Amino acid sequence: MRLTVSKFAMLADTTVRTLRHYRQLGILVPSQKNENDHYIYVNADFKRLHEIQLLQSLGLSLNEIKVCLDNPNYSFEEIIKVQEQSLRQRREAIDCSLALIERIQLLTEQDQLNESNSEILMLLMNSMRVEQAQKKLLQKYVSIDVIDQLFPEDFSKQTYLDGKLYNLLLLVHRAIVKGLNPDHPFIQQQLHGIFADTPLSDLIFNEEVNNEELYKNVKPYESLAPKHTMDFLKEAFEVFNTKKNSSLKD
Repeated sequence: MRLTVSKFAMLADTTVRTLRHYRQLGILVPSQKNENDHYIYVNADFKRLHEIQLLQSLGLSLNEIKVCLDNPNYSFEEIIKVQEQSLRQRREAIDCSLALIERIQLLTEQDQLNESNSEILMLLMNSMRVEQAQKKLLQKYVSIDVIDQLFPEDFSKQTYLDGKLYNLLLLVHRAIVKGLNPDHPFIQQQLHGIFADTPLSDLIFNEEVNNEELYKNVKPYESLAPKHTMDFLKEAFEVFNTKKNSSLKD
């Protein structure tokens, strides 16, 4: 069978444009031409096209397909193994992204947010993205029970804490805009309201935690938020912790 590009495209359920693109890339170049110097497709080209389409369905790009098909040691079995690993990793990344989106959507549907701020939602989502690394870091300073409370598996508890963290970031934003210092009574009162009934207090008020060492180790994560926000939070927590410890001693 000898077919022109248009007839081949029709029978193969593809387009002339696609076939021309494949030819330009060098992954499907007909070996024959007719008397008018036009490319002619034969039976073997169907096999080649189906092979390209199969590799595309496995997630390979056209450039990756070209590398595979140009390799004399090309092994379809090896490609399957490599691509399976790649697809599983991509699926894991997609699942993580969808979980982050779901948490943000659940949070915005709750009434506990004082107001909606897209920039703060993005900061919060960035913090969620590195939670596994944060959990690993905190294992050095607090018990597993505290970590499980800080990062609960239960979605309702998780959303509740997300709201607390969101309102904390919003508090800092408002304070900076209004020119309030971290030790301002209103700021300290709001911090108490945010943390009083959360497991975060177990971390903040834990006298066994070396705060200086902890601050040093969380440096890589400070870039998740603007420097002025992190500086404000650090000073506010120091004042808050000092007052809390003083009240406990009294």
